[in-house]
Amino acid sequence: MKYIKKGSKVKVKWNSKNIFPIYKDISGSHVSQKRINRAKNIVIEILNSEKNKIDKAFKKLINKKYKDKNIIIKYYYNSSIQRVKNAKLSKESDIIDAETDDNIIWICKNKLSDAHLIGAILHESIHYLARFNNKEICEKDEHYVMELLGEKLN
Repeated sequence: MKYIKKGSKVKVKWNSKNIFPIYKDISGSHVSQKRINRAKNIVIEILNSEKNKIDKAFKKLINKKYKDKNIIIKYYYNSSIQRVKNAKLSKESDIIDAETDDNIIWICKNKLSDAHLIGAILHESIHYLARFNNKEICEKDEHYVMELLGEKLN
């Protein structure tokens, strides 16, 4: 999993089975737009190169939740990548590190390690990435998919 180019200032490690980075218990520095821009490129690389893993995770959700029902799944990778490209710095928050709507990802100016910053953008990019029978997937189910993909939140 070579998402980071050699010589990059970003130092992050992955478990080979997961698309989310390994989160270490360090705070990092305050997020800046410059750091967001570096992380965006890594997240876009992950989304482009790990489509099979992402698709399998959504299919596992379907098999668990909708066993005998006919579910048509549609993916919106282009929209997700555009949302990543639109990621912007937001004010500091005690409650969240990031949030999204269908167009923009806002990253709070909190102290985040590179792994947590990449993970936050990746997390938000997976929201709205797929629809079942042309309906949005609930947040709880999206979070289940993220767990399948290796996100481990406290």
